[in-house]
Amino acid sequence: MSKKYRFLEYMADALIEAWGDSLEEAFANAALAFYDTMVEADRIEPRQPREVEVEGTDLYELLYNWIEELIYIFETEGLVCSKFDIKISGGDGLWRLRGRIYGEPYSKEKHGSKTHIKAVTYHEMKIEVGREGARVRYLLDL
Repeated sequence: MSKKYRFLEYMADALIEAWGDSLEEAFANAALAFYDTMVEADRIEPRQPREVEVEGTDLYELLYNWIEELIYIFETEGLVCSKFDIKISGGDGLWRLRGRIYGEPYSKEKHGSKTHIKAVTYHEMKIEVGREGARVRYLLDL
């Protein structure tokens, strides 16, 4: 499977653009790129499921809260993920992302270590949804 995200040049932080045939696929690829920023994502086995749910007043807040939730899960549980079965619903002031993420406990020996992520930011964030699919862009503070 070819990657559906790329790292764009951006000073000391990581600017990520991800896409997919649907908003869910674009958000899933944005999540995979998040993990690929920290570790060797292709080494993560999707063995352990975990329920997730985040909300936002618009798609920008939903994307922000989605990545922030993944940071929180990594920091508190040590879980790295490579598979994302998510559904996005809503509009008119409340968007919701629900589903399961699949991964395993982080191991430096197995997954390597690339960089530490401090936070996700709204700076440079962009979301486009159209007939040809969806594209999201966000910045990670390293």
